[in-house]
Amino acid sequence: MLKIEHVNITFNKNTVNERRALQDVSLTLESGDFVTVIGSNGAGKSTLLNVISGTYEADSGNVLLDGKDITYLKEHRRARKIGRLFQDPLKGTAPHMTIEENLGLAYSRGKKRGFSMGVKKSDEEFFREKLRELNLGLEDRLKTPMGLLSGGQRQAVTLLMATIVTPALLLLDEHTAALDPKTAEQVMRLTDEIVKEHKITTLMITHNIKNALEYGNKTLVMSQGKALMMLEGQERANMTVEKLMELYSSTAEDSFTDKMILD
Repeated sequence: MLKIEHVNITFNKNTVNERRALQDVSLTLESGDFVTVIGSNGAGKSTLLNVISGTYEADSGNVLLDGKDITYLKEHRRARKIGRLFQDPLKGTAPHMTIEENLGLAYSRGKKRGFSMGVKKSDEEFFREKLRELNLGLEDRLKTPMGLLSGGQRQAVTLLMATIVTPALLLLDEHTAALDPKTAEQVMRLTDEIVKEHKITTLMITHNIKNALEYGNKTLVMSQGKALMMLEGQERANMTVEKLMELYSSTAEDSFTDKMILD
C-alpha cells in the first residue's frame, strides 16, 4: 500500500524560474493496484515518482509505503523495496556486465549475501527460467553483455531485474516510450503479465492514452502539479480516449495534446 499525503515541492525557489512542481498531492494505492498516470508536459508525473523513490525530497507532506513513513528515507534504502524503470533502456543496468551478472545484482537486493566471484549454479538456472518466461530467446544468452542487447530486450531484462525480487512498489516512468511500436507493445504485455502474476502495486506514467485506459485498474490524471482526478471502477470502464480528452479540457487549465498518443 502506498499513501501520499499533501505533498508539495517547488523548484528554483525565490527566483524568476520558481515553479510549483507538486501542489498538495494526496493519493492512496491499495496493495495490487496498477495505476496509470497521464498528463501534459510539466504536469508533475515524473516529479511524483522522484519524490516516491527518494530522488527528490518534498518540501512538505508525507510518503508512506506499507504503513511505514519513508518521507526522509534515503533513496538507496528505498530501492530495496521499490523497483523502477525509466524511458531510457540504458538506465538501471551495467552495460559491460553480462545478463546474468546484472540479474545477480538485482536478485541480491535487500539480502545479506557474502562476496563471491560469479553467479551460483542454482541462481543461474533460476535466471534462465525467468528469462525463458520473457519469450525473447535470452535464456541462452546469459553470458552476453547487457550493452549488446536491443532496446526492447534490454528493457525487458530491466523489467525482470526490477521484479525478480517482488518489490513493494513498482515505478514505471514511460518505460516503453523509446521503443518502436511493436516492441513497446511486447514490453507492455510482459509488464502486465508480471504485475498481475505477482500482484505488484504499480504506478506507470504513459503518454499513450489508449494504454492508460487499457492497462491497470485505475488512472491518475495530473495537471500543473496537481492530482486532477482518479478514474476507477465503472467510470474508468466506460471511459474512452475521446471522453477523457473532453473531461480533461473541461477541468484542467492546460492543453492535453503535447506528446500525447491517442491510439
